[in-house]
Amino acid sequence: MNTSAAKRGILSVLLTFMLAFAVHAEEEVPFVQGEGPPNAKPGEAWCLVRRPACYKTVSEQVCVAPATSYVEFIPAKWETKDEQICVAPETKRATVVPCTWKTEQFSQVVKPEHTELEVVPAQYECGEETICVRPECEDVSVGKQGGLKCVTEQVQVAPAYAYWKETPGQGRGDIKCYCRCEVPAKFVCVTKWVPDGECTVDKCKKPAQTKTIKVWKLVKDAEVRKKVVPAEVVTMCREVIATPAEVKYENIPAKFETIHKQVQVAPETSKKVEVPAKFETVNKQVLEAPEHLVWVKRSCGNCGGCKDVVSKYKEVPGTDERSLRMLINK
Repeated sequence: MNTSAAKRGILSVLLTFMLAFAVHAEEEVPFVQGEGPPNAKPGEAWCLVRRPACYKTVSEQVCVAPATSYVEFIPAKWETKDEQICVAPETKRATVVPCTWKTEQFSQVVKPEHTELEVVPAQYECGEETICVRPECEDVSVGKQGGLKCVTEQVQVAPAYAYWKETPGQGRGDIKCYCRCEVPAKFVCVTKWVPDGECTVDKCKKPAQTKTIKVWKLVKDAEVRKKVVPAEVVTMCREVIATPAEVKYENIPAKFETIHKQVQVAPETSKKVEVPAKFETVNKQVLEAPEHLVWVKRSCGNCGGCKDVVSKYKEVPGTDERSLRMLINK
């Protein structure tokens, strides 16, 4: 409540102050955004006044209907004339004369001459043949001096290797993961007998062993002989054309009729017709000077009212930056 009362008091003082300035008009200065009145002196009162826009009446020719054109069609001219037309064109009538037949004998090949193949089988005879059952070899024997001993050793049967194994992806299904796996080498234990110390080795040759078996030997290869078989011919009867068929033509003249026909004497035409534009004089208001703000210098006289207001409010009400901005934005 105190704030609204203070505002009403300030507005009343401001209106009184502006009415006092309006009584004594002395000078107008154009308003510049962000600047105060130029050459302002202490004790002077300047008011920011909004001047309305000025308009003037201007006469102007206005096009009411633009220039146009249209096409005017002139119909064609026709006349009735007699004309001979062909009702039936010239034709030919065909008469077929049948053919005559007769019986004749002819030779017909039932089976043509051809070549047959005769296969003569191969000839074999039974005989004996000696084959080697076991080839000649040497028999090795170890003497009793020193003897033999049993030795166990590891033999590698599979080398070590590595391979990539696919594993399910974590998080996203479109990503494939692979894990490198290593497989160690494989070994087996082998036991064998080796000479223990010094020993003697005796070698004895064994003759080869043979065996006599019965076999069939080829005496003469198989062969293919060609045999020519003569053709087979029979005598047959058939009907043949003695006199061929023919066609006789008879000319038939064309037929004509007279008809009444509409004939075009002059073709359809068109012409372009121009329509001028229509204008009217109208009066309209034209902006001569736009709405603007001016600084107006007011004289307060010797009443001392401005001094009292300044001494009370420390400044002229309505001239601070906030009040000027609010006044400009209205």
